[in-house]
Amino acid sequence: MKTYITRKITMKQKTRIERDSLGVMEVPIDKYWRSQTQRSLSNFNIGKEIVSMDLIYATAAVKWAAARANEKCKKLDKQRADLICKVCEEIMSGKLNDHFPTRAYQAGSGTQTNMNVNEVIAHRANELAKKNLVHPNDHCNMSQSTNDVYPTAMNITAVYLVRHKLLPAVDGLIMSCKKLQEKGANVIKMGRTHIQDALPITFGQEVGAWMYALQNTRKMITQALESMFQINMGGTAVGTGYSAPKNYDTYCVAFLNKILKSNEYKVTPNKFHGTWSKDNFVYLHGAIKAMATNVYKIAQDVRFLASGPRSGFGEISIPENEPGSSIMPGKVNPTQCEGMAMICGQVMGHDTTITFLASQGNFELNTFGTILMQNFIQSVTLFSEMIHSFDVRCVSGIVINHERMSHYVQNSLMLVTALLDHIGYEKSSEIAKYALKHNTTLKKAAQLLHLVKEADFDKLVDPKKMV
Repeated sequence: MKTYITRKITMKQKTRIERDSLGVMEVPIDKYWRSQTQRSLSNFNIGKEIVSMDLIYATAAVKWAAARANEKCKKLDKQRADLICKVCEEIMSGKLNDHFPTRAYQAGSGTQTNMNVNEVIAHRANELAKKNLVHPNDHCNMSQSTNDVYPTAMNITAVYLVRHKLLPAVDGLIMSCKKLQEKGANVIKMGRTHIQDALPITFGQEVGAWMYALQNTRKMITQALESMFQINMGGTAVGTGYSAPKNYDTYCVAFLNKILKSNEYKVTPNKFHGTWSKDNFVYLHGAIKAMATNVYKIAQDVRFLASGPRSGFGEISIPENEPGSSIMPGKVNPTQCEGMAMICGQVMGHDTTITFLASQGNFELNTFGTILMQNFIQSVTLFSEMIHSFDVRCVSGIVINHERMSHYVQNSLMLVTALLDHIGYEKSSEIAKYALKHNTTLKKAAQLLHLVKEADFDKLVDPKKMV
């Protein structure tokens, strides 16, 4: 058999020369970035993941607010401020996405991301002005440092992702659980503790607990989200605010709220803490991890309750999304449950990483922020998308198997608990053990042992009275 190899011949990309304090760099002629971005691509060619555009948009919002604040402080002229703001608006609209190539795994302070944004703004602004007016450092980074820009952009990104991706996905799952709870409100089934038969409950009660768990951890997340609104703009490099004019910080936050259509962001009362601490990410992601523990439990419950179809619990049926085996015809697996469980495990792993990285706030700066942010973004993005998929492709399509649930109830030995007040624990236990040993019903065992009359048994052992 011949193997055909196709050779791909590529033309050398056209470049231009950009200069910085370290020398010259060749940059693609059709890109707006400059030498520092290009150096980042050379020095951090690590992995294939690039900086999230959500983080870039957040950084552009910060630059926009900073330009207006500098203008109000009469440090930046209106022409340059207008140009910077126009480009930031273009960035946030998604028009310039191709000009942000830096890798997610880069230097920990975020300088390369900050400078990528500065360089793109300056280049595009000068293109619009048709002359060299705006400088990446002198104007786009005026009264700023990566050490206040990047933490602020991190906070904005976290708020956006949680509010616009995670919480809507969670709300959809809560609604599906509510509908399922209503369907199962009067459906009696056996409860299980220690994965052993326990007392009866309704399926509605079981699903109601899932719903409450989601609502409870949702509240934890929204409470933790409050820690993201204190930002350190105006702290510049170490928190002292060196090079930032008077009132710049309050102006910057006011403009930022206007740009983001918010009124929640405020200047942190301690910019030193705001520069080196990432405790807010530990707090918020911890709440997200708490949500993951509940969602994992729900996914595993659904997985087991739907097990079968003939040798498992079989109390519910879930949508048949795809064939489950390459060798066993007709087999359908609970793939959405498994996917959900794996993503929950990923969230828990990210939480450990975020906790460690947040602890590395040495002296006046945490230099592990970029990886921390990447883990946070991955957590929220993957978790949000998987919750939505689990909801739409599994939970919303659950069908209750009334016959199987009723069968388990009628044959449960734990219904003997209803006899405790009538004959006591020891005699009730004797009935249950006799029924199990002789493979008979509780009612028949009670009669054979002459411990409970038939009429009394029928009156006392009623699953409807036990839920």
